[in-house]
Amino acid sequence: MAEPNTLYQYSILNALMHGISTTGPTLSEVLKHGDHGLGTITHLNGEIVILNSKAYHFPPDYTNLKPLPPTEQMPFLMITRFEPTLTKRLSAPLSMSTLDKALAPLLPAKQNHFISVKIEGSFSVVRCRFVPAQERPRQSLKELGQRVSPVEFRDVKGTLFGFWSPEYTNGFSVAGFHLHFVAEGGEKGGHVTGFEVDDGGEGVVLGAAAIKDYRVELPDSEEFQEEVVTNAQAADLHAVEGARH
Repeated sequence: MAEPNTLYQYSILNALMHGISTTGPTLSEVLKHGDHGLGTITHLNGEIVILNSKAYHFPPDYTNLKPLPPTEQMPFLMITRFEPTLTKRLSAPLSMSTLDKALAPLLPAKQNHFISVKIEGSFSVVRCRFVPAQERPRQSLKELGQRVSPVEFRDVKGTLFGFWSPEYTNGFSVAGFHLHFVAEGGEKGGHVTGFEVDDGGEGVVLGAAAIKDYRVELPDSEEFQEEVVTNAQAADLHAVEGARH
């Protein structure tokens, strides 16, 4: 079993920007490295979030979530054994733009470490985006990101989970917050581009932990070696991922 609050990552975001997405570890292999995470499945056919060792698949047509089979492969993922060292109940207004302040003292004190983030409770709105699946081999994530479909969930209970990645990791991950959402009941969710918690509502519970042990496993495939994987522009990474930093 993985040590608490270590981060295992398979592949790098620059590889997805090059469309490298045909193989990866299976879900059963991934769960050896943790119990909370996020990623995508082969051919970029939707994204996933893992909560308490249960994996949810967001289809690219934003239909209902599906449980991920244990044999499904993931060409990109980040996973940790989540044990929060910071826990707060928040009833004041909270949003993507104020999340960094809510994470004090972890931010800015640990701004050059990764930070795992979990938010559970009632949200006035969660904004998600869906990217279509690849239509041909090596179709780039940048190209697919030009056909994003936005979706809003209002007055919804559920869980956000993801990571804060430090600025210097752009290309390996995406600097800033990268969060996925699952609504209570596990029927809807997606890749988060924004959220709001209103004052006077039921509020949320925020849990987080700083991560200084970071391991990356690179693909060992012909596809990964076909061409030089170059650094994507930070603006392109953030346009596709919708992260905030």
